[in-house]
Amino acid sequence: MAKSLKLWLLLGVFVLPVVSAWVLLRQGWYQGGVTNRGELLASPVSFAWLRQPEPQWQILYAAPPTCDDACQGAMFNLRQVPQVVGESAQRLQSRVLLSKSETRPQVKHSVIDANSTAVSAAPENRVAALNSYAMTAEQQAAWAELPFGEAAIYIVDPLGNVVMAYPVVEGKVAILAQGKDIVRDLKRLLKVSRIG
Repeated sequence: MAKSLKLWLLLGVFVLPVVSAWVLLRQGWYQGGVTNRGELLASPVSFAWLRQPEPQWQILYAAPPTCDDACQGAMFNLRQVPQVVGESAQRLQSRVLLSKSETRPQVKHSVIDANSTAVSAAPENRVAALNSYAMTAEQQAAWAELPFGEAAIYIVDPLGNVVMAYPVVEGKVAILAQGKDIVRDLKRLLKVSRIG
């Protein structure tokens, strides 16, 4: 009797965790661990025009003609993220995408004002200018087809694949949190990437 009880206990110790894990997965009660903060695109979208002669990771934002608070927050993050990434900053480039017909957005530089919840314009000497790229009408139409359209900051790998998106946000706290999320994801991507 004692031998069969020990055998059943021993069997239970090894079989019960396997059965429990199977039930958890089968019922959908377990959500796999996600380490990225941005929205990982289900299938990366490739644009040949985003490939650079010298492969680099890119942070891109398609700026509207008039820059509202969300746009200003995105511009702020585009400027700040490469500075915070650290030693891998030379592997990264921030760019603003514009349509061929427009020039830079009305707000050229922005910075978070410590005394308000909004993002406000800053003088030229406080923040360096961003690189820009003038998109053709076809490129702009293709960009608008992305999951978040033009209302997101995107991370593009050195091969020209759009891999992650960060929908633009408003408000000082949300903008700063989004910047931290982008930095966290980029540091991880740059660490494991062998290209760019």
